[in-house]
Amino acid sequence: MAKTVSLRPKGTATKNRRWGLLNDNVEEHLPEMPEVQPLRTELQSLAGEITSLDNQQEETRSKLRDIVQRRREVERRGEVVRRRIEAHLRGTFGFTNEQLIKFGVKPRPRVIRRKKAQETPGQPAADTVKKAS
Repeated sequence: MAKTVSLRPKGTATKNRRWGLLNDNVEEHLPEMPEVQPLRTELQSLAGEITSLDNQQEETRSKLRDIVQRRREVERRGEVVRRRIEAHLRGTFGFTNEQLIKFGVKPRPRVIRRKKAQETPGQPAADTVKKAS
């Protein structure tokens, strides 16, 4: 079973929550700490940018799934066509013909059958004589 890899870094949602909490709560203390205002503005900008990037990432992930599904379907159809061509080549050249190799098709191996030693009536086969000894 394949392990699923998450493309989203761990803790992104936690970071967004922490940034939002800090941003909201520091607002009421800005009159006391005016030097924090530029940092708060930068944090707001970065929070908006990370949200935008998360949205883009989800859209891209969706597109990737669609592409993978389409690729698998094309591969499946291609394999069906390849098998049909292979069957036609085997029918044309024969199942054991060596010409199939140039098409990337493995010919069936030739089976060499040995003839059995003929037994004469009344004499046991040579194998049974050896076993009796």
